[in-house]
Amino acid sequence: MKKYYFIAALAALALASCTNDDFIGDNSPNAVENVDNGAIKFGFSMQNVTRADIAGSEAAKLLGYNFYVAGTKGTEPETSPTKQVVFDNYLVHYEANSAGTQDDNTANWEYVGVVPGTAPTENYVKLSPAAVTAQTIKFWDYSQAQYDFLAFSTGTFKAVDGTSADDDEIGVTAMKYGAGLTTPPAYTFDLPSVSALENTFITDITEVKKENYGKEVTLKFKNLGAKVRVALYETVPGYSVKAESVKFYTEDGTTDFNDDKGVAAALISANTSSFASKGQVAVSFPNIGTDNESNNNYNKAAVNVTATGGDTKKTFGELASEKFKTAEGSETAGAKYLGRTLPDATFAGNAYYNYYTSVFPVSTGSPLTLRVDYTLVSTDGSGEEIEVLGAKAVVPSTYTEWQPNYAYTYIFKISDNTNGWTDPDGVTAGLFPITFDAVVAAFTDANAEQTTVTTVAAPSITTYQQSHAYTTNEYSKTATGPRTPATIKDVYVQVMKDGALVTDLNSQDGSSKYDKSFLFKLSKATATEAEVMDALEKRAAQIGTPEDDVTGRNGLGLTNEYANLDNTVDEIVNGVDDNPIDLETTGGGKAAKLDMTNLTAGTYAYVYDWTTGAKTEIKEFQPVATDPTTRKFTTAGTYYTVATSVIDGAATSTTAADEAVNHANLYFTRTLNSDGITYTYSYVSVAGKSTLPAGLIKIAKTSVTTTQAVTTSDSPAANTFYFDTYFSNDGKYAVKVIKIVA
Repeated sequence: MKKYYFIAALAALALASCTNDDFIGDNSPNAVENVDNGAIKFGFSMQNVTRADIAGSEAAKLLGYNFYVAGTKGTEPETSPTKQVVFDNYLVHYEANSAGTQDDNTANWEYVGVVPGTAPTENYVKLSPAAVTAQTIKFWDYSQAQYDFLAFSTGTFKAVDGTSADDDEIGVTAMKYGAGLTTPPAYTFDLPSVSALENTFITDITEVKKENYGKEVTLKFKNLGAKVRVALYETVPGYSVKAESVKFYTEDGTTDFNDDKGVAAALISANTSSFASKGQVAVSFPNIGTDNESNNNYNKAAVNVTATGGDTKKTFGELASEKFKTAEGSETAGAKYLGRTLPDATFAGNAYYNYYTSVFPVSTGSPLTLRVDYTLVSTDGSGEEIEVLGAKAVVPSTYTEWQPNYAYTYIFKISDNTNGWTDPDGVTAGLFPITFDAVVAAFTDANAEQTTVTTVAAPSITTYQQSHAYTTNEYSKTATGPRTPATIKDVYVQVMKDGALVTDLNSQDGSSKYDKSFLFKLSKATATEAEVMDALEKRAAQIGTPEDDVTGRNGLGLTNEYANLDNTVDEIVNGVDDNPIDLETTGGGKAAKLDMTNLTAGTYAYVYDWTTGAKTEIKEFQPVATDPTTRKFTTAGTYYTVATSVIDGAATSTTAADEAVNHANLYFTRTLNSDGITYTYSYVSVAGKSTLPAGLIKIAKTSVTTTQAVTTSDSPAANTFYFDTYFSNDGKYAVKVIKIVA
């Protein structure tokens, strides 16, 4: 089973804040260092408490005013880990204003004379062995080089032996210590509900060296639960998304547009136990002793979760009305809309809990789907609306392994790309593939930040950079989190297709002159995924090699950064907990890596070519624009020309009714003028057409060879059509725009 490792943190008897990051504990004069005697004491040190922590009476309240501790002493490396028992599952109790009343108490926490199962600790089972008839005072042994402590608490829930029988109980087993820690588990919890999970706290192993003997033993507790929230925002040019129009699906159907929808945001999993309602948690310490001191997980608790109940979906509440936005342009007055930037994303749920919902950690992630209907309304005051149905996003399993004590934020971005339908019959997929941002933020440790950005198309693309500050909506060449020292973190990219992470990012099967995935720097900082796709599908020049740059018919320039893309990555070096993510254990697949050391700041596009078979490339003609006032060319260039006399010469080659479009031809209409002698000709675009009416004149594109160079001072010659050319192809491209700042 997968192990979850807790991030090493400040050693303080403190609780990482679940809902309040500002509280830093009481400033009681009792909360000070005391070295007056040799008794072992438990407490906290104020200088170590950060704004991300809770301490003092607030910490004690969350712990239910009790925690269990195990402790050993010894001399390493002779005993590795330390083995001689000192505290054998002692219960430590908090009593306000009791500091100084006993030698073991300088911070209102004491263990001497505490009897589990009797008042005031009647709700806590005795875990120390029968041979320990009383909890006595313990003194520092200066002949030993080190002590090791571990602890846990069941919070406000009753602690019972083994299995919980009631919803207000948590079943526990006694902690192992010393050599016993090398045989997992160290101890277990039986959790009957998510509420029980929220009340369960553990620590890593805290080492105390001889130079710190005589001081309070400072411990830091962390919650076992994970927290998840979801939000949406939109970036559709010229439109806003009506907030009241957003409806979420509770099942992942294909075109089931009328059923299984509600106003509450919901994530849907293919794994039947992804959203557990109860389960067993085993805690172990696989990296202890001096031999493992160089390991990133040295002395950290590893957690295995076995779910015993659950569902395939999780709801997060309605979109929060306080996060709605007013009209941006000339939308309907008084109506409310989704946020239009990432910092203004509209969250679902309760603001009191910062929109988080508690969930069980999952030992094996599975793809999570969000499906949504929404209505676009034009910002120009016309009142135009477009209803989009069944838009779908899939977050890959790599980023859905919820670890204890982390909070995960999935933000979905509705862009000018959508994979939803605009027709209720579900025949033609909608505007363009929708883009979703899937964001993961730190829960209790500000150093543990993970952000993923997922574009949803067919397939979808997810990007990830450790320490990415998602509120900037950009990736950075320097660490944007609080890590010290700040180091450049590479950006990783994964592609999910047909429910699985793809493995062919670097393959060439002979059907494409391109690798399957590649990277471009864009000439336009504000370019969208739709513009990049248009440039790839409709190019100024024919498809070349992977090293070639691309200029789109739309004028967008794509400069290839092929040298700074590694398409063969099977491990993400820096995961959320600083440990590598082995892609083979998170659903398989491969990743591409963007070399942030060599890439300069700017806007980039990662592209995955998922074309099946050989591409069909067609030379297309488009009329050249002229200024309607001056009648001169708006852009200088060398253009193909077709004289009306040439068209007239092809007059006998008219189309029959319902003739299929042949992209090897140009098509024109010919209308006899009122003089009965001359004709008027018009160019007919066949873009998007499959058949043509009778009476059109067709000219083979290969016969159009005459070109003419013009400037913006020139006017078109009489009786002449001017055409520019581009090359369209039927390639299928998944695109993710990535913005990098210095």
